[in-house]
Amino acid sequence: MDEKDRNYLIDEDIPRILPVIPTVDVVVFPQMVVPLLILDEKIIKGVEEAIEGSKKIFLLAAHQQPHDFQSPISINDLYNVGTISNIMRVMQLPDGGIKILAQGVAKAPVEEILSDNEHLHVRIGDVRQQEEYDQEKANVQVKNILALIEKISASGKMFGPDFQIILSQIQDPERVCDFVLSHLSLTVPQAQNLLEKDSVTDLLEGLYNYLNNEIEISSVQEKIRNNARDSINKSQREYYLREQMKAIQKELGDESEADADDLQRKILELPLSDEARIEARKQIKRLNKTAPESMEATVIRNHLEWVLGLPWGTYTKDNLDIKHAKQILEDHHYGLNEIKDRILDYLSVKALKNDCHVPIICFAGPPGTGKTSLGKSIAECLGRKYFRISLGGVYDESEIRGHRRTYVGALPGRFIQAVRKSGSMNPIIVIDEIDKIGRSNRGDPAAALLEVLDPEQNQDFYDNYLGFDFDLSKCMFVATANDLSTIPGPLRDRMEIIQLSGYTLDEKQEIAEKHLVARAIQNAGLEEKGVLIDKPVIGEVIDGYTRESGVRELKRLIGKLCSKYARELVENEKKIEFTPKNINEYLGPRRIPKEDIIKADKVGVTNGLAWTPYGGEILQVEAALMPGQGKLILTGQLGEVMRESAQAALTYIKSHAKSFGLQAKNFKGYDIHIHLPAGAIPKDGPSAGITLLSSLLSAFTGRKINGKFAMTGELSLQGKVLPIGGLKEKILAAKQNGLDNVIVPKLNKKDLVGLDKISKGMKIHLVDDVNEVLERVLLPL
Repeated sequence: MDEKDRNYLIDEDIPRILPVIPTVDVVVFPQMVVPLLILDEKIIKGVEEAIEGSKKIFLLAAHQQPHDFQSPISINDLYNVGTISNIMRVMQLPDGGIKILAQGVAKAPVEEILSDNEHLHVRIGDVRQQEEYDQEKANVQVKNILALIEKISASGKMFGPDFQIILSQIQDPERVCDFVLSHLSLTVPQAQNLLEKDSVTDLLEGLYNYLNNEIEISSVQEKIRNNARDSINKSQREYYLREQMKAIQKELGDESEADADDLQRKILELPLSDEARIEARKQIKRLNKTAPESMEATVIRNHLEWVLGLPWGTYTKDNLDIKHAKQILEDHHYGLNEIKDRILDYLSVKALKNDCHVPIICFAGPPGTGKTSLGKSIAECLGRKYFRISLGGVYDESEIRGHRRTYVGALPGRFIQAVRKSGSMNPIIVIDEIDKIGRSNRGDPAAALLEVLDPEQNQDFYDNYLGFDFDLSKCMFVATANDLSTIPGPLRDRMEIIQLSGYTLDEKQEIAEKHLVARAIQNAGLEEKGVLIDKPVIGEVIDGYTRESGVRELKRLIGKLCSKYARELVENEKKIEFTPKNINEYLGPRRIPKEDIIKADKVGVTNGLAWTPYGGEILQVEAALMPGQGKLILTGQLGEVMRESAQAALTYIKSHAKSFGLQAKNFKGYDIHIHLPAGAIPKDGPSAGITLLSSLLSAFTGRKINGKFAMTGELSLQGKVLPIGGLKEKILAAKQNGLDNVIVPKLNKKDLVGLDKISKGMKIHLVDDVNEVLERVLLPL
């Protein structure tokens, strides 16, 4: 140790370099006396050196290591401010360690930590003498601290009465700080923060903040305890009142329906299944052992009420009168002969064999064709209860299988609810919009429906809420859908699909005359008020204002005419005489253009036929040439399959250019642009192959397309016309647009069976080769 390091700082009694004792869980303040246990040999050597010399050591706290107090302390773990302390006593321990008693003298900053294999020292800076401070401010701070201590003592925490007596006799603010600090249970970071304060006023402020925080914490804890005590008292009060209420009800003979004895009686009386009876008795035993006011008792009681509320053994007897059923179906729905025949077939089998297989039917077709109302008509003709379940937008599997009883607000699935609400074990359940079921991270409802709609499985349908198998095999399921392509294959396989095409103009006319007009007059309150909407008016509304597969828009427009009549009658006391010429005054301008626009003969424009979930559509394909480099440009939001069809059509024309009188320059010097109007609507599918070919060839040759033709068919590179789907809807769309000549693939001839009524007055051209198409539609120059 050189001469410089032997310089003394205070009264020539404190060396600049001192042995260090790191402390883990305590920060020593000046005037504080602490016992320390030392086991490390390096630290023990430092203590022995201090005893032989100045008897001074440096106590320096280490950052807390919450995970392992036994791990060695690193030099980097030590704080930068510590306390110079006197060694008051040393005691040797049998295991080689020592125990010392040290008292803090003054705090000092660390300039450098000196460590070697045998010793650990620090070089300290100037001892921090307390700076001059505002005595008046310090006295005010001491009074505030004393007030907080008195408040804490009143609550019986931290400080006792002797502490206050001694503290009241101390006048010096510095001694007040030292005395209070020695009685606080501070964490190492909190204590170190106070040790590093530069002035007495700062230290007093830190003490005040700490004590004030302790009071707030104590207040919150007391509030929590009081709330808990009040809650317990409230529960005890409710239990006492509930028991009194039970006793009063028992004396009056007015016991609750939910009483365990009453539930037990229902279990004995109802014809439950064996599994349901076992589960119900098990839950009754649990209910008897559960406190009545507990949440668990409510859950058990709700479950039992659901189980016992199901219509066990309640069946409606089917009305097997074929004539009665036929009359109801005819009265409620016009046309739809295939569906009516299927229902009557089932009734005939049911009359011969009571336990026959119950069909699971799916009505698929455009909106507004009467799919949902058909289910209600079937229920009426059979004499069964009716319930409708809408699955559009359902994303949770629990809606089908039910929620587990552990969840708050748990309920059985939609089908168990339907059986209970219908009050019968054999209702007709209409599953509406089955094609619009969603899928999410909460499961796949469509997969859960596989069990419901499988006749081999639904007799043992397991609902998560009920907790046992339930027989759904006696229910008759009728599903509805617009687009079968969105229904998973296994689910579609379980249903008997019956397609509903759109209505023809004549069918719409009949439906309006027999049903819609009378209903609209009744809804408007115009019975016997002289309103007349005759056949020509209905025809004009259908032809000029609706172009739909169903009759919903037609129903709305007829209702609008009745509303206009009612207003004129109320306002002016006049009646309106509707005619085809004046309905535009009440419905606005004609929405559907005249057929002449579609039937016009044009170069590069062909009438194609398309299928959509909402019915058939006329799709005009336009093609035009422009100077360029032989590029094919496709617009109108076409799908990948339709783009490939356009490329195939162009390839066919190029490979047979000579037969069409075309040369290579016709392709190299021009770009060809194909466009399908209504560009905001996506379009796809292969059935526009021959339509694209006709438009392209017309554009290349300059020959007009016969506008009286509509066509559909897939094109192969060999020139074959391949079969397509949705033929019924496409022919209906052509008829609605006044196109009497329709070209369809010859391989679709089988699909024309049963379409005589729709195709009446039309000429269907069956073609096998693309040349047969071009001969009919390409007009000579």
